[in-house]
Amino acid sequence: MDFFEEQDLARKRSSRLAFLFALAVIGVCAAVYGLGLVIYHFTASNTAGVSVMVGQYDQVRHAALSLWNPTVFVAAVGGTALLIALGSLYKIARLRDGGSAVALALGGRRLDSDSTKLEERRLLNVVEELAIASGVPVPDVYVLDDEPGINAFAAGNTTSDAVIGVTQGTVQLLERAELQGVIGHEFSHILNGDSRINLRAIGLLHGIFLLAIVGRFILHGSRGTRREGASAAFVGVGLLAIGSIGVLFGRMIQSAISRQRELLADASAVQFTRDPDGLVGALKKIGGAQSHSYLDTPGADEASHIFFSEAIRRFRLFQGLFRTHPPIGDRIRKLEPQWDGEFIEVALPEISKGMSSPPGPAPAEMSAFAGAPNEAAVAEAVAHIGKPLPAQVEYASLLHSRLPDLWIHAVHQAPMAQAMVFGLLLAQDEVLRGSEIRAVAELTDSETADLVLRFHSEAGERSSAEKIALIDMAMPTLRSLSADEYRRFGRVVQALIESDRRVNLFEYTLSRMIQRHLARHFDRMGQTPVKFRSLRALLPDIRVLLSTLARVGSRSEEQATQALRHGAQVLHLTGEHAQLLPAEQCTLREVDAALSRYDAATPTLKKSLMLSCAATVMADDRVTDREVELIRAIGDAVDCPVPPFVASDENHGNPQRLRDR
Repeated sequence: MDFFEEQDLARKRSSRLAFLFALAVIGVCAAVYGLGLVIYHFTASNTAGVSVMVGQYDQVRHAALSLWNPTVFVAAVGGTALLIALGSLYKIARLRDGGSAVALALGGRRLDSDSTKLEERRLLNVVEELAIASGVPVPDVYVLDDEPGINAFAAGNTTSDAVIGVTQGTVQLLERAELQGVIGHEFSHILNGDSRINLRAIGLLHGIFLLAIVGRFILHGSRGTRREGASAAFVGVGLLAIGSIGVLFGRMIQSAISRQRELLADASAVQFTRDPDGLVGALKKIGGAQSHSYLDTPGADEASHIFFSEAIRRFRLFQGLFRTHPPIGDRIRKLEPQWDGEFIEVALPEISKGMSSPPGPAPAEMSAFAGAPNEAAVAEAVAHIGKPLPAQVEYASLLHSRLPDLWIHAVHQAPMAQAMVFGLLLAQDEVLRGSEIRAVAELTDSETADLVLRFHSEAGERSSAEKIALIDMAMPTLRSLSADEYRRFGRVVQALIESDRRVNLFEYTLSRMIQRHLARHFDRMGQTPVKFRSLRALLPDIRVLLSTLARVGSRSEEQATQALRHGAQVLHLTGEHAQLLPAEQCTLREVDAALSRYDAATPTLKKSLMLSCAATVMADDRVTDREVELIRAIGDAVDCPVPPFVASDENHGNPQRLRDR
């Protein structure tokens, strides 16, 4: 199953979640209505003595015993539905910040991107490497300091606001390979849309859980006369009991939406790392640890379905029904069928063990990553969107470990990260560059302008892949800017892009990635809703994108036409839709408008777009850096993260496999 099928399934799971939530609300409302009838019966019976004196006893008794009472129905069902709705809307509003809201609610501490503590540095390195391999911005990382159990979670609405969280036990007790397996598992949830659904589940289910909280509040707060206190206590006990039923509904929903996804995420983590022993080792340590994977924080209860393993202890009677994860033993046997059933006795590892990044490959192996990207590399990257291969993970680790100290330090320091971005956007023309530096000095300060110039002078040695990786790595740092700092940063970026009254391809790629992901964070923009389900409505847009991509390879008019037709064949386009647009209609303004519309398309249409773009690039015998940049920009713009362009052994250098998919 590929990335796009997973995205389609994610949308279906969202519908399933809404359906199960609606059923739970109906069940809870019906139970509250029943409680209301009971209360009404006793109230009516107490007034019967007065009513009988005026000859109305039979009417009161009949009304009390009737199963249908419009007044009670409106009060009980309407009030309950309103309470659940308000509770859910409140929680959803609290979660607008994405994964960081969940991490903070669980007591998480955001790791400083420039942390020098060895255990934390190792964790950050693993997260950065897997983000580069996946083609997504590096997520913020949180640690639950007071949790000795081994567990982790991923949360977020999009790749722009996703976070990775781990317990202190995970940081201290897992070796690097085991940690990489766990983080790879969590990245799978982010890429496949599971983290978005899990976040919605937390918001929706909070309304159901709220009923039990209200019942407990009424029960503990009942005061007044003995009769009034007894009545309040009765209502409190009733709401608490019904709320508990709602909690059971919620637990069942959590179990239904998460259990099978965990096995798929395990399989994806193994594909990430090509090392099942790492993930298996982590699972065995969970089974052997004294605290297992359990958490003490109260927030773990409503978020139990987002964790790597079971986060809360359950009575044996309910373990099977409400379990959010498959048993540890079942997960291990899926990956290691010959497992003997013995768990690993957990002990603190040596401090220095596995702390540094893995060494780069031997010189003979480096040739696999050297030189310009070829057709096989493009084929692999597009075919494995959202599911990077081990070769791409290896390349990301190599790229990460080979970055100069200056650049690594820059992406982890807010002032330097901004200067780095400005330096990458400076013009190549010396005269124009001088005016841009003066503009930077005016908008910021002279010291920043000097640092920008230094980054620009050293950027010529960096490849496009390295530059894009640096931007992805800088995202957590840039997200830490204040609102005012973010606006100033945006003004400088915009000034540099518009300084020469035209936008080159790399500037466009860079600025769009930055603006898209930071705008989602600062402006709280979620995923773009689906508007287009048919290719017909997007035909003008696909023509713009393919025509632009056909022209950026420095091709002649005839070669560009041939490249366009090659890409159009994937979509079975004919007539004017398979004809090359004039160069003046292939501006980046037109590209931006086309991508904005395609962002609202279904995953199936996005898959067709990426395949046709890849086919356009592969129409000749060479793939330029400019084409790579634009494919990365197209993928990022439509939420299809493109991994690094590395050819693996699976393809045997044959791009035909992509065209036949």
